[in-house]
Amino acid sequence: MNLGHDDAVWMKEFRDRLARERVPVSGILELTSRCNLKCVHCYLGPQEDQRAKRSMEMSTDRVLSLIDEMVEAGCLYLLITGGDPMVRKDFPEIYRHARERGLIVTIFCDGILASDAIVELFRELPPYVVEVSIYGGTAETYEAITRIPGSFPRALAGIQRLLDGGIRVALKTVLMEPNRHEISLMRSIAEDFGVSFRLDSAIFPCLPDRDDSVLGLRVSPETAVRQELLEDPSRVESWQSYIEARQDLPPAETTYVCGAGVTNFYVDPFGNASPCLMTTQYQYPTEGRSFGELWEDELGRLRGNTPRADYGCNSCEMRSACTGCPAFNYQENGAEDVKSDYVCATTNIRWNTLTGLREGLSIEAALQRAGAGAEEPSPAQRRSRFTILSNTTNTGCGSSCGCGD
Repeated sequence: MNLGHDDAVWMKEFRDRLARERVPVSGILELTSRCNLKCVHCYLGPQEDQRAKRSMEMSTDRVLSLIDEMVEAGCLYLLITGGDPMVRKDFPEIYRHARERGLIVTIFCDGILASDAIVELFRELPPYVVEVSIYGGTAETYEAITRIPGSFPRALAGIQRLLDGGIRVALKTVLMEPNRHEISLMRSIAEDFGVSFRLDSAIFPCLPDRDDSVLGLRVSPETAVRQELLEDPSRVESWQSYIEARQDLPPAETTYVCGAGVTNFYVDPFGNASPCLMTTQYQYPTEGRSFGELWEDELGRLRGNTPRADYGCNSCEMRSACTGCPAFNYQENGAEDVKSDYVCATTNIRWNTLTGLREGLSIEAALQRAGAGAEEPSPAQRRSRFTILSNTTNTGCGSSCGCGD
């Protein structure tokens, strides 16, 4: 959405006021950790473990009452996610309630479970957007990652159903070694559908036990920046604008400088509230407490945290080009104020590339100077990666969703 100058000024003042008054305006509701796919990179861990937790998930009535409490506390924007939230049979009832309470709702899903009935519901009560994750531009790559045969054409069919219903859709992917060679194909799929596409290279240890076995799927920092900036020139402009707007920020004194616990929150499938999805060390049960009470007390406590004296991230000149955060640090290193070497290396290359562009270099020259030379895996390397993934492919789902419902 492009705002005029006056609108942009009003929006900034509005956001600043929300932060000053500490209003929980934006929340994430993870309805379930269960999914119809079994993606190799999933931060939730093995689906077998998630399905075993089904009986622990909040009841429909509890979810509805919690949504009421969120609204009463000031929530306006709600992201409903999973797993895949549509795995829950009560998803339509929960979604309808959220929309009828006036919430602006975004849905994260894989598209496969977007049935005709779901599309009709969305036509009646439109979401802000349905963001669909895709993991490859071909069935071979997509299904090696999702580990569900036949899931690729079903995902594309679900996206088409949503679009045929007039629903606003956006596509996104997680950039990783097994799919890095198909980013252009995924972008082409998005273009063919007439929707936006974005990628994210953030792969972090599985929550909540910080299992780091998935980190081997990360692309190199050089590849991450190259794909981010070279494949999508619009990201160059957005990064440059973002950095320019924040270049004079003074060093932060607190550990957290984001919206966690200030305007943002997260609730897991079992009724535990946190300042954000990744702050698993700050998790508080909502049972027996109103959401408003938790927000006023426990959910804001992390804002008083201060980092150790040698924590350099809050004063780093490149921090406006950094995608890391204390919660990410904790998941990777067990400490909020110990930086992620991977994020730091990626930030260095991004910053130096953008600096080269400001100096008038071409994007290719800027990438090369920053150390992001062209990196393409050999056919043998690609076959090796797919062999590793396909060796763990689950074939028991067949044409069913695989969610266990």
